[in-house]
Amino acid sequence: MPLASEMYKDLQKHDRFKMKVIIGLLIALLISISGNIGQSIYHDWKWSQFDTVVVDSGEGGNANYVGGENTGGIYNNGESGSEEAQKGQVQGNAD
Repeated sequence: MPLASEMYKDLQKHDRFKMKVIIGLLIALLISISGNIGQSIYHDWKWSQFDTVVVDSGEGGNANYVGGENTGGIYNNGESGSEEAQKGQVQGNAD
């Protein structure tokens, strides 16, 4: 049978290892949280670089305004920079 002093030393080693694991997990958690906060701040900063444009359609809603060089068929008050489908022509699958 092991002596009480040997058992106590083994218990102390086990407790030290357990504390190292707990501290390591807490450090990893803090790094993860600070990374998420940093990413959120960076994301907000990058999105704040864009100009904000508010366009009223005159009917109480947004006018689907797209700024820049986008020419992708966004209709602004019935007008569009893209070609419209001819009347009576069905686009896509007719099912």
